[in-house]
Amino acid sequence: MLGFLIKVIRYFLIVFLFTFINIFCLIFFVFRYKNPNNNYLYSRILSHVFIKLLRVKVEYRGKNNLKVMNSSVLIANHQSYFDSVIFGGIFPYKTVVMGKKSLIWLPIFGWIFLLGGNLFINRKNHAKAMDTMKVVDTAIQQGRSLWMFPEGTRSHGRGLNGFKKGAFYAAIQNRVNIQPIVSSTFRNAIDISKWNSGKVLVEVLDPIPTLDVNVEDIETIVNNAHTLMKNKIASLDKEIQGVL
Repeated sequence: MLGFLIKVIRYFLIVFLFTFINIFCLIFFVFRYKNPNNNYLYSRILSHVFIKLLRVKVEYRGKNNLKVMNSSVLIANHQSYFDSVIFGGIFPYKTVVMGKKSLIWLPIFGWIFLLGGNLFINRKNHAKAMDTMKVVDTAIQQGRSLWMFPEGTRSHGRGLNGFKKGAFYAAIQNRVNIQPIVSSTFRNAIDISKWNSGKVLVEVLDPIPTLDVNVEDIETIVNNAHTLMKNKIASLDKEIQGVL
């Protein structure tokens, strides 16, 4: 009974606080149109508020890799909407996100996404998707980093899906590092009906250089990145489960 009550109260507070934060940020970001640091502020606020509310313990490792990062293509595993809360705690400055075009139709959140200078891709239209990749090149050349979920869709904790190649093309063509970031699996590890909901491990891995990589080698670099991230996620999950 107590667990059910905690869960209901948290759901109510999540809806209320998410709505309040989004309205506040929408008004504030109107005066900072397409400033990429809107994304940094928004991510950090969401992360701080909801990690505290849900009492999830999040341990971030390898943050020094972000401190020395120049323009990069950051890739992370994509599990659920909770990704924005977990990864928000280490979201870097001057970073834009690649998202599907339909996001713009989401009230308030989609508009905040637009105001952050983020990039929309139309996956159903190859020509328009290619135009978006040209905008990506411009953003990287202007000193911004790009955050992408190469799986394309959420895995819901059922393992790391296969990677699409867009993030890797962007990195190789612009001669910037690929920066992998992984989190342990949320599914079965977080229970918001408990006072202390659970623990998540997040690790920023060593960057993958692309300076000497050709587009012809993209399959190799995609497979290597997938294997690296999959193995690290498995290692973090074992640690969470107390196996290590």
